[in-house]
Amino acid sequence: MTNLSVTQRRAQGDVAEQKFRDWLDRCVLPHMYIEQSPLTVPKGLTGEIKRPDFLVGIPTIGTLAFDVKAKTVYDNSIIIDAYEHRTFMNFETFFNMTVWYVCFPPEGQHICHLFMNRNLATLPVSKRRGEASIAMPLKDAVTADSRRDFMAVLLSAISLR
Repeated sequence: MTNLSVTQRRAQGDVAEQKFRDWLDRCVLPHMYIEQSPLTVPKGLTGEIKRPDFLVGIPTIGTLAFDVKAKTVYDNSIIIDAYEHRTFMNFETFFNMTVWYVCFPPEGQHICHLFMNRNLATLPVSKRRGEASIAMPLKDAVTADSRRDFMAVLLSAISLR
């Protein structure tokens, strides 16, 4: 595993968010970036709720939340922090809105992996680098090409199982 500095990780995350924004713009989907400063969470919920990165308006359906990440794939899985999963579950409960992860591997140009936060709830929590984490197997995520239509990718990612 490569140890990147905080600045390098933040830069990779910024690139991933820009790829997602460009994708939504190309598909002419209404979206809003959610400002991430600590001032945007009520004091009583600090540490208990996490904001996603984007709200996306899906015509005739409603609003979905997306958290965009630059994530390297390890052992055919994407590693998500268990604390983040829990605080997104709280967001989903409080706002009655589904949170989706969109993970762009830093080395990939157009490929990303999509899955719902709630799908992590059925997976075991394990310790990685001393932190509680959840490994989302790639076989349970949808691998997509961001040059395709976003709605087609999203519909292929929705599963009732």
